[in-house]
Amino acid sequence: MTAAIRAEGLCKGYHGLAALRGVDLEVSAGSVLALLGPNGAGKSTTVKILTTLVAPDGGRAEVAGFDVVRHPQRVRAAIGVAGQYAAVDGRLTGRENLVLFGRLHRMSRPAAARRAGELLDRFDLAGGADRLARTYSGGMRRRLDLAASLVAHAPVLFLDEPTTGLDPLRRDQLWAVVDELVAAGTSVLLTTQYLEEADRLADLVVVVDHGRVVAEGTVEQLKHRTGRSSLDDAFLALTA
Repeated sequence: MTAAIRAEGLCKGYHGLAALRGVDLEVSAGSVLALLGPNGAGKSTTVKILTTLVAPDGGRAEVAGFDVVRHPQRVRAAIGVAGQYAAVDGRLTGRENLVLFGRLHRMSRPAAARRAGELLDRFDLAGGADRLARTYSGGMRRRLDLAASLVAHAPVLFLDEPTTGLDPLRRDQLWAVVDELVAAGTSVLLTTQYLEEADRLADLVVVVDHGRVVAEGTVEQLKHRTGRSSLDDAFLALTA
């Protein structure tokens, strides 16, 4: 299958400390890869490189067929990103935030408004659509941020701990949205602290620790490799 995301030997250091030490990973088109690891393992640094927010010190990566260093603008045009912290503008309403994202992706104003309405409904935000985002609860802001990442129908989606701060119902709703997107051909790289989430969504799991890939495979393969019956136990064994 065609790779939507491919990274080879990614290295990155901050202030003399190595955050990544040669990370390799590949996300097949129309699949979900879950990137797991303890805090400080290198998950967010990997996502920042793949989304062109920081440059690697070594190695190379392509997203949607474009090199992240040589063609960052083309990469940005092909991706949707929801980071760990909501990036919405509190001075705008929920609707205005989504329309703004659409306009930044060169959608016409009517098309951006239609897409905003669709996403407000999908994420159960229609009731607060015309309130300033700064008045939203943490969960509402998170849902708005997730909606913003979907405005442009990007073929590659990065979800960095997307369900942090969501209650179980909203989490299940997001999982259903991811299922729909993947069924339609979207490729997803997901980082998460919730192993149930990886078990539920991922076609492939990559475990990183201390900036290196320590395991890769399907959930069942990782369970078999460690002799554990659950992904939780397998993860603990792999990062011990």
